[in-house]
Amino acid sequence: MLKSKTFVKKTRAGGVMKIVREHYLRDDIWCGSDICTECKHECAVLQRDPFIESNLCSYLHYVIPDTNVVLHQIDVLENPVICNVIILQTVLQEVRHRSAPVYKRLKDIIHEKEKHFYTFTNEHHKETFIEREPGESANDRNDRAIRVAAKWYSQHLEKSRAEADGPKVVLLTNDQGNKRKAEESGLLVYADIIVHRLLAVAVGADSTYPDLMDKQKQAALSNNLNYRHKMSQYAQRASVAFHTQLFFKSRGILNEDGFVLFVRKNAIIVLIPKFGLEGTVPSLVVEQHTFRLFDKVKVTISLDASNIQHQKIRMSLIEPVIAGVSVPPPDVEPQAKKPKLDR
Repeated sequence: MLKSKTFVKKTRAGGVMKIVREHYLRDDIWCGSDICTECKHECAVLQRDPFIESNLCSYLHYVIPDTNVVLHQIDVLENPVICNVIILQTVLQEVRHRSAPVYKRLKDIIHEKEKHFYTFTNEHHKETFIEREPGESANDRNDRAIRVAAKWYSQHLEKSRAEADGPKVVLLTNDQGNKRKAEESGLLVYADIIVHRLLAVAVGADSTYPDLMDKQKQAALSNNLNYRHKMSQYAQRASVAFHTQLFFKSRGILNEDGFVLFVRKNAIIVLIPKFGLEGTVPSLVVEQHTFRLFDKVKVTISLDASNIQHQKIRMSLIEPVIAGVSVPPPDVEPQAKKPKLDR
């Protein structure tokens, strides 16, 4: 099966170039499990009785780790106890782009026959390939692709599983959002922010407090850690905004060159490379001027302190000159040089 996408692209010289991207999908890619009766395996990699010594999952199961688990817990995956793991093509590609050393270690694990690590090319399987949706980030698309592949594996093996206690599929993730969406689709998921510690305990590579293995106490601990993590992110953003305001408060009004990053119906988002600052130039009701990405503009930057509790950085357009929108360039006083210290 062939999927293709065609679009046109404007070149630097002003011409138009037609681009066709082709993606080949197949329906004969093996699942790799020895219990499967539908796939025509030449040599199955995943064992019929995948026993993993774990206090977290007492039933027979295969493990599908997401990208973050592989990147951060490669030491645990190398443990001889961990076997019968399904490495998705999506995960393999992400790991390759984000960490060459971890990618090499993962490839070495896959090549160890006694580990029974199976690489499933979900990006070329007709039932597991997904298109990126409009407005969806690449990371969100890959997380969705992992969930779709895990869901397919669960349904696919269920057809061949004669016994109720046959091997199941468990998605391993430390992303709470990914966990919630996976559980909503009916997947077996194990996830929390301390997954690496619990994995180490499960394989006997570490010890911990008995209370940490209690599911209810573990859930409460994870929720508390996630709450603190979220609050620290809010504090970080507030700190950046506060110190940015302090910086421009001492500088007065500045005229700086910038570039258009995004175009909205009534505003443009401008990047000021000199300060690494992004800001909005609002109230753009323009009919005779067209803004494009990376157009060069000139703006004024000042601190609006009219509301002492909600101070904010304000930008106004200087160039290009548009009637009713642009403002005349204000006079900027040269900054006094700091006196040199006597040595």
